[in-house]
Amino acid sequence: METEEFKLFMKARQNVYDLLRCFFLQEPTEPFLAALKEENILKDLMGYNQELDKGVELVSSALSPSDLGSLASVLEEEFTRLFVGPLPIPLYESVYRSESGLVMQKETLTVRQKYMDAGLFIHPDSSFSEDHIGAEIEFIYYLCQKTAQTDEEEAQKSYFLRQQEFLRDHLSVWVGPLCERLFAAAHTSYFQGVAKMTKGFIAWDFEEVVSNFQE
Repeated sequence: METEEFKLFMKARQNVYDLLRCFFLQEPTEPFLAALKEENILKDLMGYNQELDKGVELVSSALSPSDLGSLASVLEEEFTRLFVGPLPIPLYESVYRSESGLVMQKETLTVRQKYMDAGLFIHPDSSFSEDHIGAEIEFIYYLCQKTAQTDEEEAQKSYFLRQQEFLRDHLSVWVGPLCERLFAAAHTSYFQGVAKMTKGFIAWDFEEVVSNFQE
């Protein structure tokens, strides 16, 4: 893959990870829903992975009403129920991978070190720990951005290697069970679609970046 083509590939992936992190880190406000409805990003994601396709269809169907303000109110309530509480679904890697099934386990510390090694850290006042799904997605977003921005070959390789390792050792390992749990708990096609999109895109991206990518 030529350098400019490689950078475009990184930027395209960066845009998708930007969208995925928003799904988990911010309430679906009316302006966000309007932008999602008007932009081509959903349409552009079709045709790569069957689960991703289903997720796009579900989210697109949820955005069909003309009154996005009312839809936003419904979805913001569901966002709170699913991700905030009082009984939210667990969004942390350690819950799905540690023997105890609890938060703040060795997986959290391992992810924290990965961030620090790449020059990134979560503010100590953050409301969630480093192995939150939104934080892990944001880390891949950050690495895609750094890979696309640098012209220095060794730095570019380093950032890309970090992506491969993090997808292989962390994100791809536990995102499936999380998304299955989210799909089962969701009451709206929007969040069912979020679950399918996240699982489908990361499965596709793992194959592209880790399994099949040739420099």
